[in-house]
Amino acid sequence: MVLRLLALCVLVLGCHRAGDGDDTTADAGAGASLRVSLSAQRIDWADGVATAPAVTVTLIASDGTESDVTADGKFEIVPAGIGTVTNAQLVASGTMGGAGVLTGAYDGLVDTETFEVFVTQTVTGTANPSAPGLFATATADTSQVLTIAYPPAGAMVPPNLGEMDVHWRDPAGKDVYEVTLSGGFVTVKTYVATLGAATWHTLAANHWAMLSSGARGVDLTVRVRGLTTATPATYIEGSETLRIAAEEVRGGVYYWNTTRRAIMRFDMSTQATPPEQFYPAVGQTGCVGCHAVSRDGSVVAYRQEGGNMNYGNSLKVSGLQKQLAQDTQQWNFATIHPDNTDMFTTTQNGLHRTDLATAVTTPLYTGGRIAHPDVDATGTAIVATALTAGSEVYTTTSTIVVFDYDKVAKTVAAPRPLVSGTAPAFPYYPSYSPDSTWVLYNQATGGNSYDNPNAQLWVTRADGSTPPVRLNAAEVAGSYDSWPKWTPFVTAEPTATMNEKVLWFTVASRRPFGVRSPGAQKPQLWLAPFYPERAAAGMPSTGPAVRLPFQNLVEGNHIAQWTEEIVVIQ
Repeated sequence: MVLRLLALCVLVLGCHRAGDGDDTTADAGAGASLRVSLSAQRIDWADGVATAPAVTVTLIASDGTESDVTADGKFEIVPAGIGTVTNAQLVASGTMGGAGVLTGAYDGLVDTETFEVFVTQTVTGTANPSAPGLFATATADTSQVLTIAYPPAGAMVPPNLGEMDVHWRDPAGKDVYEVTLSGGFVTVKTYVATLGAATWHTLAANHWAMLSSGARGVDLTVRVRGLTTATPATYIEGSETLRIAAEEVRGGVYYWNTTRRAIMRFDMSTQATPPEQFYPAVGQTGCVGCHAVSRDGSVVAYRQEGGNMNYGNSLKVSGLQKQLAQDTQQWNFATIHPDNTDMFTTTQNGLHRTDLATAVTTPLYTGGRIAHPDVDATGTAIVATALTAGSEVYTTTSTIVVFDYDKVAKTVAAPRPLVSGTAPAFPYYPSYSPDSTWVLYNQATGGNSYDNPNAQLWVTRADGSTPPVRLNAAEVAGSYDSWPKWTPFVTAEPTATMNEKVLWFTVASRRPFGVRSPGAQKPQLWLAPFYPERAAAGMPSTGPAVRLPFQNLVEGNHIAQWTEEIVVIQ
């Protein structure tokens, strides 16, 4: 990180000659150099009280003579917002922790110094203001422990998640709690009054952003301590370890909201903006589920009403312009070619292609029943479910196949098998990874492909070169873990020896959300990482999933279709 910051500083300050036009007290001269120094390289900021190391800029003449030119120096700090130079001191803002670089410039000379800011922030909670003092003098009672119910231990959480919930269960019935999240350069504390045997606290988005700013790519410790205010001599505690990812999960997601009966959308880059009802518009009605979104976010296909076969259409997102005549084409499922010229659909007699410019539909494959198509990022392969029992929406016996697609001739070869179901299990809902190298899918025993309580999460190489791998760490048994879909970008996570590739995916699940919805939960979208190098080696290749916090718990959401960006509606 420090090397990247140094490079950025050179770029920033290399654009101007510091000191030009200034009334300076010393002249650099030929062969001179500059030294920027700090009296301390560590800054501790705790609830507004902070150390502030002195900044010194020294001009070293060619003969070795040194002059203090601090008062005439120009300063840049990277990252912006971590602190400022005020009255020859480096003053931390307290809104950000982490490593920084101070660059000083004088009369065309430049030097840098690194520093670190450690932030401890106490956030006002629901407990009495006397609570911090009670915990400060209490000692640990190890005879009982609290249990952290959410987030799940070992989860990796994107830094741009937004809000973060912490849930716990207390067998001892304490009445006040200290919640601490600590990782890297930032510690956030709050004090919460009990809600009963199961209590939770939501860390607001701005506090999560501050925490994750100083803890990317490192472990995060979640600790909850509880005591009784009437007898505060001892406390009990519980803790677990997570990880904040090094990179953000980017892109936009379109999902079906079963309560509003509408396609909703959310932009991961604007966490403060709530989800938007995309189609139909607010105030309009009509089921338009089983949707698909183009890779660039400019086209959305949908199917009207429910059942197995219904009329569908596609929209140019920018103007919500329908591309097909109303009620002229029927299908079950659709996927959109990455160049946005063609839409592939499944019907009761196979796979079809619709030219979105002419609205002409041509059969591609009519040798069997096909469902759940998904085209890869290259536009040269379509993965789909080939079914032999049930219907396209309610598949009960199936395999996963791949159609190689000729983009010039606009034809497909005969389907080649990718995943064969082994009775009584059957695979369905395949989805290509953003780099086209992996296929994520569901598999279940019994029931059908629509919202199956036995749904499992599996992944396989798109070329079928390695055996499928089950992603059981991201599952919760019996929770209807359905409609798995990849997010649109590949990220990387630093390890001791390398930057490990990470792909993220979402799944709609009825699993409990900690203590806030312990049972009978409506489907919600959950996010989990996938580590392809581990999967290729046959190792466990995912981790526990976390709930995307922009959702309303009383509304059901599923079929999360991801796109690279959310296109503005004109």
